[in-house]
Amino acid sequence: MNETMMTGLLIQLADLGVTGIQIYYEGSGDSGCIEEILYTTDKLPENEEDAFDKIRSLDAWDVESKHLKSLDSGLSSDIESFATDKILDDLENWWNDEGGYGTMCILVPSGKYDIMNSIRFTKVDTYQHVGSLINKSLD
Repeated sequence: MNETMMTGLLIQLADLGVTGIQIYYEGSGDSGCIEEILYTTDKLPENEEDAFDKIRSLDAWDVESKHLKSLDSGLSSDIESFATDKILDDLENWWNDEGGYGTMCILVPSGKYDIMNSIRFTKVDTYQHVGSLINKSLD
């Protein structure tokens, strides 16, 4: 997707009344994917940080939540492909080993984004035990 196509996509979203998008992704092992794409039509605060916080607070479990796929499955698919291929695949490795998760918030129509990417790490404690099989068999 080139710059002209992305601009057109953002304008289409704005024409539908979308002011912000939240993309939730998760992965582990050796794969990851976008789980949900939510949107809001609420007027967002002028301050970008506050606007991103408001988008980040969207809750997929809320019965009032708006899923982009329900609004326009084609636009949802385009956003998902672009986010995965051009942005999320270049982040810290959130899809391998213990994995990770995060949210990408997008302001519409500017296209500015803010990502909170969380990576899981497993702590490993190693212990060494020595003995004799012969002594153990005598117990």
